[in-house]
Amino acid sequence: MVNLTIDGRAIQAEPGKTILEVARENGIYIPYLCYHPALKPIGSCRICVVEVKPGPPRPLPACATYVAEGQEVVTNSERLTAIRQELMKLVLINHALECPICDKGGECELQDLTHALGVPEVDLTAVPATSPPDYESLLVERHTDRCVTCGRCVRLCRDHVGAMAINFMQRGYFTELGSGLLPLDCEFCGSCIDICPVGALINKQFKYRARAWEVTKTEMVCPFCGGGCTYELHLKDGEIMRVYNGETALLCGRGRFGWPVINSPERLRTPLVRVNGELQEATWEEALAAAAGGLKAVLEEAGPGALYGVGSPRATNEANYLFQKFFRAGLGTNNLDNPGRLHYAKALSALGQVFGWPEVKEADGPHPKPPVYTSPFGIKDDTKGSGFTFVLGSLEELPQADAALILGADLTPELPPLGWGVNAARLKDDFKLVVANPRGTKFDRWATVSLRYKPGAERLVVAGLMKALITAHPDLTPAISAQGFDELKESLKKFSLKEYATRAGVEVADLEAAAAILAQAKAPAILFGTELLSQDKGDMNALALADLFLLVGKPGTPGSALYPVAEKANTRGVCELGVLPDRLPGLLPLDSPAAPAFWGEHKPVQTPGPNLLEVLDKLEQDEADAPKALWLLGGDLLRWLPNRSRTEKLLGKVKFMVVQDAFLTDTAKLADVVLPVAIHAEQEGSFISSTGQLGVLKAALPANGVLPDWQIICRLASALGVPLNYRNPAQIFAEFARQVPLYAGLAPQKVVGKGIPAEVKGTFVPFDLDISLPGRRPFTLIIGKVLQHSGSYTTHEPCGTLVVSPEAAVSLNPEDAAQLELKAGDKARIISSHGEVEAKVALDPLLPAGVAFLPEHFAQPAAQMLTLNSNLVRVSIQKA
Repeated sequence: MVNLTIDGRAIQAEPGKTILEVARENGIYIPYLCYHPALKPIGSCRICVVEVKPGPPRPLPACATYVAEGQEVVTNSERLTAIRQELMKLVLINHALECPICDKGGECELQDLTHALGVPEVDLTAVPATSPPDYESLLVERHTDRCVTCGRCVRLCRDHVGAMAINFMQRGYFTELGSGLLPLDCEFCGSCIDICPVGALINKQFKYRARAWEVTKTEMVCPFCGGGCTYELHLKDGEIMRVYNGETALLCGRGRFGWPVINSPERLRTPLVRVNGELQEATWEEALAAAAGGLKAVLEEAGPGALYGVGSPRATNEANYLFQKFFRAGLGTNNLDNPGRLHYAKALSALGQVFGWPEVKEADGPHPKPPVYTSPFGIKDDTKGSGFTFVLGSLEELPQADAALILGADLTPELPPLGWGVNAARLKDDFKLVVANPRGTKFDRWATVSLRYKPGAERLVVAGLMKALITAHPDLTPAISAQGFDELKESLKKFSLKEYATRAGVEVADLEAAAAILAQAKAPAILFGTELLSQDKGDMNALALADLFLLVGKPGTPGSALYPVAEKANTRGVCELGVLPDRLPGLLPLDSPAAPAFWGEHKPVQTPGPNLLEVLDKLEQDEADAPKALWLLGGDLLRWLPNRSRTEKLLGKVKFMVVQDAFLTDTAKLADVVLPVAIHAEQEGSFISSTGQLGVLKAALPANGVLPDWQIICRLASALGVPLNYRNPAQIFAEFARQVPLYAGLAPQKVVGKGIPAEVKGTFVPFDLDISLPGRRPFTLIIGKVLQHSGSYTTHEPCGTLVVSPEAAVSLNPEDAAQLELKAGDKARIISSHGEVEAKVALDPLLPAGVAFLPEHFAQPAAQMLTLNSNLVRVSIQKA
């Protein structure tokens, strides 16, 4: 520790911290303007100057001066006040004094600073700035005359978001921040708004709707992707005014601007019951009676196995836990699954095979009265963890990685916080990045090595990396204790390194360079996403990456971990809470000694139920044990399952279907009873993010005619003779947390498994090297995600991100488009062996020839009309 004094007060500080950071930690006020805790300091405004001894006679900026042994710091003196006042006059010399109409009024740092420093007037003159306001940019309004050129927005956009959309223009007095005299053309995350200390960057959704002091604030977790971001929801008179994140400023566009979907006129507000073939509005009592009656008739006729449940990655942990409890403790079956089956569950299966399923022994507890949303289990000296949870990374530690392999993931659309973590890591001089993807992504610009492989060739790339590692290091031993290494090496002999490269479509030298980076890394991270996992052999892709981590991973070293993308807000939670046919809450096996606690009066069933895809096969084959009724906890199966025509036909075979959803989705339109649910700000509960962080929702708005999922489950279960009586979600959390030692130490904003000593070991598991894709059509179509949308949730008016991405377009390489005589905006017909759709054309030079991309979010074009069993499909494309 470093010993110093600040204003005569003896202080001990960590080496490497700045005087401003240490002063803030110790409650000592130093004024500042260009500094922000989330950014690297640049010391440009000089407002934070302090006197330092020993040191130069001139005052030094506290934000850019590091603490040192024996330092004496003075933060407040007549000399410093005079300097700061003069500096503030320079800042104000050309600043518009229009506080009465500026949206920043009441929360403007410049306003507060001017008052604090006692600057009554500006007795300086200068040529006035002439740049007009920018009213044209989407979602963000810019007023350069209010800008103090602190550069916060530039640094945040460049270093953390990675968009580099705002830059310094001109020089000296005429310096201004802009985007080349054009409207913004960026990711429209809006993070620049919250980092701006003044009113130069304005949130158009908030403009003139409220003043900062009029709003009430509710902190909550974002309901969209699995990033687990938290923010403040600002309300006035019971209406949402804006989403705000003053702490780190980082949010993606859907998190910041997507909230209006809660007010969508397309929201279901009244239950619907099918009468004479038509869905008609009903009261809650009528709808629940109809749902219970229909399900009861099926159960009495065909037994508990005739009902199948599909949980939801949008629903809270508490709702999903009750859902599985109804099926296990209520009906005595494992007949349930969740839509993560199409991607994230494949990763869990693969990681379980290689590292074992998670287990925690000797946890401390359960203690009787833990704080709300806190595990009753603590961590003691002999607590020990094992299994794959302990090779999964956290957002907090990702920036500490010194190398990262991003494979099969376009991070920014899939999970923006992972991208921010990689951006933070790349600020280190020794960080190296390998980006492997069939198409160009934002991160290629920073890649040490880019591997542009053929669509679907991920396993060949990974096998090639391992082959290159072993070839370069014949005596290589796995970095993690593991069995089966000899068998793995034998399996890799199937092809030479050159053959792996050729088959994958990459260069041998690039594979060797990427392998060398991973071999030399002290903290390598491996990130992979849903584009890779959504393939029909996505589990094999995950197996290959898990094997690679056995070779190079350094679990226990901060940042070195696997980072699979769990797509939606609670994709990880719905799996960990046991909405799986073969796993109990806590991912316990069905034959766990703890299993009886989950089965109530029923004897635990150790035979897994069919998974979601197997259920469709059973319906197709008209098997006797195919479900007769479905209970869907949200999720539009027609939108998300491959081969939409087949799915629609098979759902038609189900006798009775109940759907809980916020919107009348295409799947809900097939249901017999539709029960409208509360969404994020209307309900309480918790989510588990992709990287294991527990986030808590708070009900900031009244439910307005709808009910939270957990209440619907309780009422419908009770009507079916399965009493589930709970007062609130916190009570449900407390119940399952007592049964899940894996959550020892878990609390809001804490990470699953964090702090639990773990023994990590594994077994190399061979993986399939066949990457053949059926069909002979000329284009390979990738169906995936775009930045402005999260599932279909954000495609409902008046969601703010629709102004940026209002519809889906098929992206083509410009040369391919030219050969097809297609231009941007033309309509193209996309034809596969399973169906066809029409979509507008967009040109993307980052796409290789012969590869096309279509977003999956929108109702039209229905991307899954084209697919068979994967997000990759061969198609023909022609002018419509």
